[in-house]
Amino acid sequence: METRIPFTTLPRLTLNQIIAAIACLIVTWYLKSILEKRYQPIKLVVPLVPQSAFSNNTPQEKRNPEDGDEEDRAESRANESTEEIVETYCKSLKDGFRASWWLPNGHAQTIYSAVANFNKDDHVTYQRQLLELPDGGTIGIDIFPPLSMELPPTSPVIIINHGLTGGSHESYIRNIVVWLTKPVPEGGLGARAAVVNFRGCASTPLTSHHLYSSGNTIDTHTTTTYMASLYPDAPLFGVGFSLGAGVMTRYLGEHGADSRLQAAVVLCCPLQLRQMSAKLDSGHLLPRLYSISLALKMVRSISPHLLPHSPLSAESSPLYTNIPEILSLASSRRSWFSIRASKVIDLITTKVGGSHELFPFDKLDEFLEWACPGGWIGKIKRPTLAISALDDPILAGDCLPYAAVHASSHFVLAAVPQGGHLGWFEGPLTGPDRHRRWHVKPVLEFFRGVLQNLPEPRANIKRMEVRKAGDWNWVGDVGWKLVDEQVECA
Repeated sequence: METRIPFTTLPRLTLNQIIAAIACLIVTWYLKSILEKRYQPIKLVVPLVPQSAFSNNTPQEKRNPEDGDEEDRAESRANESTEEIVETYCKSLKDGFRASWWLPNGHAQTIYSAVANFNKDDHVTYQRQLLELPDGGTIGIDIFPPLSMELPPTSPVIIINHGLTGGSHESYIRNIVVWLTKPVPEGGLGARAAVVNFRGCASTPLTSHHLYSSGNTIDTHTTTTYMASLYPDAPLFGVGFSLGAGVMTRYLGEHGADSRLQAAVVLCCPLQLRQMSAKLDSGHLLPRLYSISLALKMVRSISPHLLPHSPLSAESSPLYTNIPEILSLASSRRSWFSIRASKVIDLITTKVGGSHELFPFDKLDEFLEWACPGGWIGKIKRPTLAISALDDPILAGDCLPYAAVHASSHFVLAAVPQGGHLGWFEGPLTGPDRHRRWHVKPVLEFFRGVLQNLPEPRANIKRMEVRKAGDWNWVGDVGWKLVDEQVECA
């Protein structure tokens, strides 16, 4: 006969035991999700109808690059698509990314990238060229190695765009500059780097009536043309981070097959601005904190440029009526809890975020639609690799335009399960490799692959003619005047 245990004899859990059990379940679930992401492969999103990397026509039937003689193999390589270049040369994308165990998720990677001390890492001494532009603006181009150091004439030149309110001093910029400019035997590209400091950033004087945004490409276009005039035989590549990646994407789309950049890598690119803005404006705690942080960065960055003599402070400036509110946000700590990135973008960027005739924008949505880089993906005709982290708390996986990538011809997206925003740390907790960043590997591998596929001679690049007009230099409608040279340590 079955014996039943009275209910009253069953052990009763105390409140502390219940809390401990729930905590164990949460920790177990968290560790499980971290491990799943850690060993999840990188997803490549590729064009459904790819084209040859340096041709506007659909490539012929694929051939084995090892078949035939050397001439046939060279022709086969020249016909490779962006997807084939990535699959052939980017071994790190196949191996995957394993985040540092002490920075296991996107929040940890993002926060550490923003607050850690990188002063001892990747010291670079730039040569700064201050160029005045026809619209009255000034950009600072930080070059390394300096122009006085001779490299082979065909050594690559890399145009690098920084993120929001950043500059050549940022740790992620210095890191990629060091690796791109290392000699080839030491694992680098043997290149010369030119970092574009957007107007008003990194001690670049603000002399125009407008700033920069993901929809304004004149600073990048001028820098690319300027460096091409100095090194006409060098292949030019582009690298963009965050907002600078958005500028780079739009620039490639605007110029299409006429782009002087032979290839580009864009990292943590805000390809869908509306989705990003909506995510940051959500009521959840962490997105709200990121939104506050971005808003404060923008307000603090522009505040020094709102002095009475500044072009932005002129009564004719579209920003003039918003200046009191901007200064109030910068000085009042009470406003920090209510401030939002979208609010600051509406106050500042929609009014002076570029020189386009549409400025100032009346509504934030109109600006976000106009400035969105994702709409230019289909017009890009140069091999472009985008690398984004699916756990990026600012630009998560649901902010990536998968359909637009499928419909493109030269754009490949690598969706990495981990990495955060401008993180991708994979080093140990201590030691010289503590701040080792994984994304350097696919950037170098991709550019090596592109160099193997470049047409010889480079018939896809028009030779430029530089016209002199006093102190000004002109290539087509692009003009610049060198106003100062400096040495900058970062």
